[in-house]
Amino acid sequence: MRWTEPTRCVRVAWPRGLRAFTLIELLVVIAIIAILIAVLLPALSAAREVSRSAVCLNNQRQIFLICRAYANDYKGLGPAVGQPYAAFPNWAFVVQSETRQGTTAAQVFSENSVLVCPTIRGRLGPQMQRTYAMNATGRARSVFPGDPDDYDAAPVHVNYDKITDPSSTLALVDSQAAPVGPDQPPATRTASVLDFRQEPHVSGRLWFAHNAGRGAAAGAGGGRSFAAGRFDGSAGTYSEVLPAHLSLLR
Repeated sequence: MRWTEPTRCVRVAWPRGLRAFTLIELLVVIAIIAILIAVLLPALSAAREVSRSAVCLNNQRQIFLICRAYANDYKGLGPAVGQPYAAFPNWAFVVQSETRQGTTAAQVFSENSVLVCPTIRGRLGPQMQRTYAMNATGRARSVFPGDPDDYDAAPVHVNYDKITDPSSTLALVDSQAAPVGPDQPPATRTASVLDFRQEPHVSGRLWFAHNAGRGAAAGAGGGRSFAAGRFDGSAGTYSEVLPAHLSLLR
């Protein structure tokens, strides 16, 4: 019969000066971490929004440059601001045709597009294909009989060479989701045209989608701002609609 030694229990001793956390100390640490997270998250969110706004402004500059190149080829006349909404020479169709070939909206429009503001995509969803509207102020004869034509009835082309103050006249802006209906754009595209003289357009199509920024006046956007591309090729944000935005486009 084989003899085995009994198993010995080994006691592990903590080094002197070290001890385990008490429950109260652990709760204090968790509370401190929660406070730090609460303080840092808004700052991180603000930094992310600044980055998104920068991309949005760059998108609008690129869109205008494409439209300006089109105007150079057509004696100063830019792409159509309204009809035909889903075919050439509509402004969005012209812009998207620079990177995608096709003859229909389904072939040309894409989620990965300069036509999409990242802030609006984050709020409406990754399926968005266009989130900007072209300025058509002064070209709505069905509402203002003195206008020369109507963007909603036939192709209307703004003469870029006749813009008297291109540095303050807006070419395109952030836009809201359109109502659901037979004559409305699909859910993947927001309103595509806007007349600043029409209050329903300002309240129902213009989107104050961005943070106005620290120290900025609240304005009509209630602390929010909309991004806009100008006819001089620059872009900026506005916390309210200015009198210059009502300039008639001819």
